[in-house]
Amino acid sequence: MKLDTFKHRYKRGFPLITLLMGMTFVAVFFLQKMTPNLQYDRAAIASGELWRIITSHWVHWSFDHFLWCTVTFVALGCVCERISRKGYIVTLAASIFVIPAVLWLADPEMVLYRGLSGLASAVFIFGAAMVMRTSYLNKDWPVLYLSGFAGFGLIGKILFEYISGETLFVNSQALFTPAPLVHLAGGVVGLAVYFKFRNKARDLMMG
Repeated sequence: MKLDTFKHRYKRGFPLITLLMGMTFVAVFFLQKMTPNLQYDRAAIASGELWRIITSHWVHWSFDHFLWCTVTFVALGCVCERISRKGYIVTLAASIFVIPAVLWLADPEMVLYRGLSGLASAVFIFGAAMVMRTSYLNKDWPVLYLSGFAGFGLIGKILFEYISGETLFVNSQALFTPAPLVHLAGGVVGLAVYFKFRNKARDLMMG
């Protein structure tokens, strides 16, 4: 691929950031010996291993956990990067730090954490809100209702996990404790970034 062609596609919304992140997650998954040094570990972070705040999002508890998180994140990321790359980057950058901070302050009993689901929740809410606004401006009611239903679906998923203590799509028994607070924190970040970039939704009407 010629460099000019690649630059053109990137400007048009080629999801380079998402695909690079996806490849990173795949590579890290197969480097199992590194996993304990990358996970959110409350004691290790308190002793100064601050990189875990970022890398905790890269690692998973099982192949099932890894597959669901990575596929969901990449699919959502490709859409959101096309909608608003700046908004997408801000959503990721904020949620990477906000999610561990919320865990640290609001759930001190959560001593270990791994997973992409918090970032996926942030990206999902940001993208769904942007699509809802664009659909409203376009008076595209079916898409508006569908994206709204999807957003409420995530809220229902979080409530289910909070009440049941189990994950909806991944078998978490004997592997890890579900952390609906992570999904909630990610969703709040995605919604907050949407309000910052909501006027950009008008640009989608021209895309």
